[in-house]
Amino acid sequence: MRKPHSIKKTVLFFDFLIVVPLFILFSILTIAAFRNSNYEWNRSKLASVEERCSNIADRNTEIIKITNMLYLDSEINHILSEKQQLTGYEATQAQGKIQGKMRELTELFPERQYQIMILCSNGNSYFQNSLEFTGDRPTFEKIVEESWYSEMGQGNDTIYFLPQYRSPLLQNNFQEDTLFAVRNIRNLNSGRKIGTMIVAVSHNIWGDDTIETGENAENTIVMDQYRKIIYASDKILYGNAIEDNSYYKKITENEKGFFLGHVKGQNCHIRFSSIEQTGWKLISYEPYQSSWSFYVGLILGLGAAMFLVLTFIVLYNCSFIAGRMKQLNKNIVEVSEGNLKAKILENYEAEFQDIYRNFNTMLDKIQELMQQLEKEQEEKHTLEIQALQAQINPHFFYNTLVTIRFMIQMEEYQEADKAILSFSKLLRKAFANQQRLISIKEEIDMTEEYLTLMSLRYKDKFQWKTIIDYETGELGILKNLIQPLVENSISHGFNMKTEKGHIWIRAYSREQKVVVEVEDDGVGVDLERIKKCIESREIPKVKEQFSGIGISNIQMRIKRNFGEEYGLHAFLNENGGVTFKMEIPVLHLGGEET
Repeated sequence: MRKPHSIKKTVLFFDFLIVVPLFILFSILTIAAFRNSNYEWNRSKLASVEERCSNIADRNTEIIKITNMLYLDSEINHILSEKQQLTGYEATQAQGKIQGKMRELTELFPERQYQIMILCSNGNSYFQNSLEFTGDRPTFEKIVEESWYSEMGQGNDTIYFLPQYRSPLLQNNFQEDTLFAVRNIRNLNSGRKIGTMIVAVSHNIWGDDTIETGENAENTIVMDQYRKIIYASDKILYGNAIEDNSYYKKITENEKGFFLGHVKGQNCHIRFSSIEQTGWKLISYEPYQSSWSFYVGLILGLGAAMFLVLTFIVLYNCSFIAGRMKQLNKNIVEVSEGNLKAKILENYEAEFQDIYRNFNTMLDKIQELMQQLEKEQEEKHTLEIQALQAQINPHFFYNTLVTIRFMIQMEEYQEADKAILSFSKLLRKAFANQQRLISIKEEIDMTEEYLTLMSLRYKDKFQWKTIIDYETGELGILKNLIQPLVENSISHGFNMKTEKGHIWIRAYSREQKVVVEVEDDGVGVDLERIKKCIESREIPKVKEQFSGIGISNIQMRIKRNFGEEYGLHAFLNENGGVTFKMEIPVLHLGGEET
């Protein structure tokens, strides 16, 4: 017969067979996780860049709206179309009207800083009141002499976005990183060119991000269609041209992306995205974070050290435990052969004493508990599953959503809004609190949200009223005990009723008990069937329940949790309907029961 391996040799074998490959796998996964986190980090940063690009494009759209409204104003166009320079009273009137229109347009977007200039070919110039010039005021004759003006296109009246560095005249008057939107103005009738409109945009178009400092700071630049930097968080780069290299090709040939590259002699994460309507690119770069490799090495080193320590501990413990197991084995053999009455009588160290003491106790109780625990767990599991299924009633969800859809189709938007609000509150209250006990006030609040939904669904077929003492409302109750009773009144009490029905919900304390009553004035109620369900101790099937969790389910939950002296009763009331009376103990949510 082959001699079996010792525990020490077996553990050592599996240590190398399993632990070593797992350690290698752990190392690979650690490196992959760091690389993936690096990729996800760059992707989240790129999303931020795209959002900034979208904001810039939105602001450009606002500028286009301003120029369109000013360009198409017939009264303003008539003033600008004068062939001779206006003087005296006419000039003052023209200034007032045009500046008023400029102020009106810029006030449409009060959070932006837009300032408008109109330079006419007849020598007139109109400036917004808020403009303050540090140099000579620009004129039409001076603007057309600049090189960029011919690039704008004499026959093209669309917006031309002009960076500050390309216009020496405008640069002298605007010291901030201002962008200019330039557009030719023509007579609306003849098409004759009568001037140029310039909208000066403050540097906040690039965003209000706080620029970090230090060697790991994230920097941002905006490159125009001429490869020039028209904005840079690092002021030294402003106005410079981006070199024609592989990085430039990646940026110009793609709409967005990120990659690793060199910027100013440093390895950097480079992220970029396009700005619509302009041909510009917003580029973000940040020094490459290489510290992660240090942490990878640290983790791998700690893993190797833990592996060696674990091997030593396992080998030592195996030798010690093997001796004790030989002494315990003779007692355990009897149990393994089916003798559940066997006792371990040997006295060992304190740690092993707990083993045989608990083992002996287990043998005494295992047979008794097996049958009892199996039965109780099966019943409790079935009951709780049904309660959970009833809370998440697909039919109720479907009917509610169909009702809301019908309200929207009928343009009953206020009712639909009210239904959605009540539905969302009901779901939040039903699922957010996973505690077994909640306050009576919370239970009634959740029931009222359900009543609001049902009232909207059945077009005010019933009314309800709740009466609850303040002290009683703070006491505890099992979750979802009241709503099924209300649901029964709606579903069965009002089906055959032609006039409006009524539901009364009352909660009060009496003789060291809490009493909750749900009363209705419905018709056609089968009281005998209700009483039969209440008195039944069988777990009801879902298809046999009246509605919701079910009346018999409520009774079983009360009896199981609080005892036989509490429970649910039903009787006919003087209004012809049914009254449910529920009695539970006084439960303080702090944990005490009185």
